[in-house]
Amino acid sequence: MARLLIVEDNQELASLIATVAQTRGHEALTVFTGESALEALGPTTRFDAALVDLLLPDIRGSEVLGALRAHAIPAIAVSGVYKGDRFAQEAIKVHGACAFFEKPFELDAVLDALEEAAGVPPVTHGELLDEVDLLVLEELVQETPSQEEPALESVDAAAGSSEPSEPSEPSEPALPEEALPLPFAQRGAVWTEAAPAPARQRRQLPEWSLGGDLAHTSVPRLLNAYYEARHHGELKLRQGTVLKVVYFEAGRVVYAASNLAPERFGRFCLRKGALTEAQLAEAAGYAREHSLRTGDALLKRGLLSPKQRRQLLEEQVKDILWSTFAWTEGGYGFSPMRPQRADLVPLSLFPGDLILEGVARTQTLVALRQRMAPGRRLFPAADPPYGLHELKLDGPQAMLLAFADGTKTVEDLLALTDLSEREALATLRGLELSGVLEERQETPNRRQRISFGL
Repeated sequence: MARLLIVEDNQELASLIATVAQTRGHEALTVFTGESALEALGPTTRFDAALVDLLLPDIRGSEVLGALRAHAIPAIAVSGVYKGDRFAQEAIKVHGACAFFEKPFELDAVLDALEEAAGVPPVTHGELLDEVDLLVLEELVQETPSQEEPALESVDAAAGSSEPSEPSEPSEPALPEEALPLPFAQRGAVWTEAAPAPARQRRQLPEWSLGGDLAHTSVPRLLNAYYEARHHGELKLRQGTVLKVVYFEAGRVVYAASNLAPERFGRFCLRKGALTEAQLAEAAGYAREHSLRTGDALLKRGLLSPKQRRQLLEEQVKDILWSTFAWTEGGYGFSPMRPQRADLVPLSLFPGDLILEGVARTQTLVALRQRMAPGRRLFPAADPPYGLHELKLDGPQAMLLAFADGTKTVEDLLALTDLSEREALATLRGLELSGVLEERQETPNRRQRISFGL
């Protein structure tokens, strides 16, 4: 086991890095400024390796690298701004980093490099946990349905022969609170898996390694962190008795699940007008008789085409995710499990577009006005999770983004754009949640900033 120092000002990304490091058996401390990193290098504190973002809000990352080198602590440098061979060579040859990674990076590769720098044997994925597939959703829950908590189902499973209920939650093993990275340190509970039912053989499932409080972050910002780390795994979201799970491959959303009955696939198709009650009942009966998921039953009965099924699945995943965007309380948990079912419909949803579209679809004008006050100033983030070429912005949206250079208030931007107030505010809010824009606190110096001639 190694003791790692994570110096990264993106708190969600820092927490994700530290969390995955802890699932590998290491201890990780996260700090979000260079000064905090220097303070952590006390005479009684020893780190085996460190990860340092070169762009920090207070001091240069190179200064932190120098301090680490003075303490004989090997370091890995990362950056989303300083890119190319020149900066890589400078970080390694001038500032003493062991390796350099550009953002976005493969998180597993970064952790492999940290372990090599720390001199500890690498941990293979197989040593951490067995690969699991989407049926883990049914393994996580008991066989008997609960009257008070709706059943948890995968997005492509509904109306099966049995309705599993939500998992019970055994007490978690005690962990030192100070050892947990923010925002995971403000967690309410860590979710662990239910004990296997004696009547059925199940594989041993890993714990949901850590948890956090949504009061300190948001679901869109968690999506950003997964994408920036190109990470594989699961994100579990809970508010009261509502439980939702999101699956990622290489940072993209591939599946989602919910324990709310109206969000199951068959009921979703019914709400969208793709099925009638009679057709859904027919498919449900066929699914029970042949032990199929509802999506497969609908295909075999000719009630949906493969194209229709995929389109509805994408819409369902989006709806499940969008319903969590407004959550300001509740919890989340992380597990490195990955779906491996070859017979499931492959989806790959880009988080940046999910956030922009989700805000536009779900946020009311009143809510947007509350979030985007007239006097706020937004300017381009120096290190956004997404490239502008990756986002689907129409002409007026792209122009609004160009106007948001930090010299103008939200009120100014509304006067300049051709978009309606709601469209403009939704675009600005979506760009802020996606990390492309951020608030400018200080008063801008208009003589020193480009204002596009306006």
